[in-house]
Amino acid sequence: MKKVVVVCVAVFSLAALVGVDSPLAGAANSTSCPLNALKTAKDKPVEITLWHWMPRANETALQGLVDTFNSSQSDVKVSLVNQIDWEATFQKYKAGLGTGDLPDIVQLQESDQQQMIDTQTVLPAAVCAKADKYSFSDFLPRVISYFTVQGKQYAMPFNTSGPVLYYNKKAFSAAGLDPNSPPQTLDDVRAAAEKLKANGVESPLGLKTDPIFLEQWTAEANRLFANNGNGRKARATKAVFNGPSGLRVFSWMDGMVKDGLAATNPDLGSGAFDDLLGIRSGAHAMAFDTSAALGTIKTVLDAGNDPNIELGVAPLPGPGAGKIRGGVFNQGGEMFMVNKSSPAKQAASWKFLKFLLQPENVTTWAIATGYIPIRKSSAASTEMQDYWAQNPGFKVAYDQLLGGRDTVATSGSVIGNNKGARDAIRDAVNSMFLDGTSPKDALANAVKGATAAIDDYNSRIGA
Repeated sequence: MKKVVVVCVAVFSLAALVGVDSPLAGAANSTSCPLNALKTAKDKPVEITLWHWMPRANETALQGLVDTFNSSQSDVKVSLVNQIDWEATFQKYKAGLGTGDLPDIVQLQESDQQQMIDTQTVLPAAVCAKADKYSFSDFLPRVISYFTVQGKQYAMPFNTSGPVLYYNKKAFSAAGLDPNSPPQTLDDVRAAAEKLKANGVESPLGLKTDPIFLEQWTAEANRLFANNGNGRKARATKAVFNGPSGLRVFSWMDGMVKDGLAATNPDLGSGAFDDLLGIRSGAHAMAFDTSAALGTIKTVLDAGNDPNIELGVAPLPGPGAGKIRGGVFNQGGEMFMVNKSSPAKQAASWKFLKFLLQPENVTTWAIATGYIPIRKSSAASTEMQDYWAQNPGFKVAYDQLLGGRDTVATSGSVIGNNKGARDAIRDAVNSMFLDGTSPKDALANAVKGATAAIDDYNSRIGA
């Protein structure tokens, strides 16, 4: 009777997580990888489906890699299904826990990692790697550490990006700033903004209110975002970014906006790239944004319609001065293999993901999209080195992720309701700009709200 009660609690908890009465709730993340199932499959090619959310040019690049894989062998055939964006993809996946409508591989945002693990529908990459004697030693350490939770790697890394500083070199020169010496700290950004403002730039910094920047600045200060080793030693139960570095960041943002040195824009919806568009229009001369936007930006600038812009790309300025204390963490997305598929489909999924992450394919993907080449051998290839020589801005995020220190803080946080935590931060930051909330109170509200989101999620799944 006691065992029955435990199972019922597990089923109820996962149903609460996904919002449905899930028939899969009694499942568990797999502990074995059925490699031989593909060899013995009677019907070939084994057809598998990959749900993704890559837009436009990125989707074209991914489809090209899939086509190359499908034509290179006859055992497996991969079909792509675009679910529009990462939020819609995960919502459909969670709905599929109740209906059984699930893919064989799903691409998710890096922040969905803990929730995906909690669905208990993952075939961990580490399990197949061990069975296949596959090594991750060629991958960037911080990328692998991000997807390793309590000693086990669950996801295969794929579309990795990083936060960078975009700036207009011509605007810097006009303001008497050295265009080849971009700001390295937040104080440097303010000093540059003051000179740019004095030279007529309306709002020198386009400040996107994306909560991930606070988390990145916390990692750069080598401070934890959540307790229990950022949720990597044990499940996170509260947010802990309310130290001096957190207050420094909130105070800096508040001062930049109040003094007219920065103008904010949302990180979601149609205005999400107003910071970058502001550089193009001349309203801004600097912006913090993802390196994954580089491919699109290059296409626009290559059209030759923006003679007043010479784009510079630099590492994300940190909250402190002097020696780097920490570093940025991996951001972007990853691929999860689904253990609800047949053994043959699971083996086929592993075969495809190994192909996708072959060094030459990692290089192809990086050049086509602006994402970071996550294998050292890919970065060292002649093709990648030649491309970086011609487009040095594309190398910045790679060097940034490779540099700094590899610590628990720079591995990034693992939080079940990551979205809820980030929503709390976004609301608190906006309260400074819209309601006049003090940085100290806004920070306290952000930590309180993020902790409440973590606690609510943990209680719903019985953690």
